[in-house]
Amino acid sequence: MSITEAEGDFIMYKALIVDDERIEREGVKFLIDKLGLRLEADEAENGLKALEYLQNHETDILFTDIRMPFMDGLELAAKAKALQPKLKIIIVSAYGDFEYAKQAIQIQVVHYLLKPVEVAEFLGVVTEVVRLCDEDREQKARSQQLQQVYEIGSRYVQEQMLLDLLHGSKSANGAAAALNDYGWMKAGMPFRLLLLEMRGKFFDKVEETFASQLMGTLQEDVHYVNLNEYQSVLFVRTEEAWDKTQLEAHGLKLQKFLLTHYDADSVLVFSGLLTDPAKIPDEYQEMERLLESKFFLQPSALLYMETGSISEETVNLDPVLEEISRTIGYGESHLILNGIERLFAELQAGSRSSTSYVKYMCTEIAKKYVQSFTRGPHISIQQLAEQIYRTESLLQLKELMTELVGDKPRHAVEPSRKVIAEVLKIIHRDYWQDIGLESLADKACLSPSYLSHLFKKETGASLIKYITCYRLEKAGELLRGTNMKIADISAEVGYSSFAYFCSIFKNYYGTTPAKYREGD
Repeated sequence: MSITEAEGDFIMYKALIVDDERIEREGVKFLIDKLGLRLEADEAENGLKALEYLQNHETDILFTDIRMPFMDGLELAAKAKALQPKLKIIIVSAYGDFEYAKQAIQIQVVHYLLKPVEVAEFLGVVTEVVRLCDEDREQKARSQQLQQVYEIGSRYVQEQMLLDLLHGSKSANGAAAALNDYGWMKAGMPFRLLLLEMRGKFFDKVEETFASQLMGTLQEDVHYVNLNEYQSVLFVRTEEAWDKTQLEAHGLKLQKFLLTHYDADSVLVFSGLLTDPAKIPDEYQEMERLLESKFFLQPSALLYMETGSISEETVNLDPVLEEISRTIGYGESHLILNGIERLFAELQAGSRSSTSYVKYMCTEIAKKYVQSFTRGPHISIQQLAEQIYRTESLLQLKELMTELVGDKPRHAVEPSRKVIAEVLKIIHRDYWQDIGLESLADKACLSPSYLSHLFKKETGASLIKYITCYRLEKAGELLRGTNMKIADISAEVGYSSFAYFCSIFKNYYGTTPAKYREGD
């Protein structure tokens, strides 16, 4: 449908007038103009030129004479219909021979006007043909809407299958079987997971085309599923195993895309090579565990399950830790400092203890140290732990520990349970605001990673997942208990993007907000 202009409900259609007599062409154009018909008309002086025009221009209505040089109107009409099946054809001819009319019917000519054309008849015929064009346009719009609904539904079903696989739900086997039927996850076919974690809220603000652009960056067979405002997962089917160099190249390509188009830093975690869908949940949990170190990484970083970026302790540090503990009991600062020097010498000499473990050790040393003394100004272990977990290198950590011992001893900290209770109180009060790990960590005077660790330890759930679930539970209460508009409820529970709210609500409840309100 070649709609050339739209003003309100007035749609302009494209017409082509074909006649070897210029005066006849101008006569048809004159009537179109004077009668105010919704047509923009071009001209062609014979059938060959008209056919060339139609090969390059989508057209709605064709006015054509029959007898013309090079190609007559009936031959033109037949070829034009082959090029543009929806084209409406009006024969305007001085010849009313029955044989012509018979051929016109065969090639689906909609009207046959005899010259000289009567104004009233012309108006009636063209008005009817324009009405047919309107019907075609409306049918096309309905078909496009149905296609969009189908695609959205298919995408939702696919996302649900991928979520089932990630979380190992009861439907996971069915999801794997369905993907196998689609030819994507066939038995023994290798694939990887790529967990994408953004440094701030991101996925609720991106446009609908983001997922396809992201997947196109890899130039591989990829499926995408969003988990929350911070995380998404890519399922990448690979023909080759991909060594670390190839993984790094793909990861850097994705991070470049995110930085170039969105100025967004990210941490990417590549799973090991998988062939069995049943192993996805365990692998995914390990990938999330690996992400616990993200605070201590560069703004954009790559992690690999196969190499294990969080390594286990390979050097026995127990003797030096026992020495530090013993010297703290003596109360002699210079002996404690000697023990700390030895600890960091061991670490710098090649210990492969993870960053988290090293900071945990130092937090325990600091805790024992401040609890062993009562003199001096008050400081909480909570504040000290936050400083420890904010350090970015062994040198900074060593300087902090040395400074602690060089100062007078401190008092102990409140239990972590009370800290998490305060965080929960903030979430329950301010869930509708733009809160997240970073802002809550600032209010709790903790590092984001340490707060995340404490929160999961106390509640059994990640902080972001808890906020999401709490918001959606509140949304469900508002849908069932009030007459608020769904868009207003979206904003009320903290989602600025209505489309994103509907998407994440459907993932959580398995139905749309409107149907949930109806009780489905």
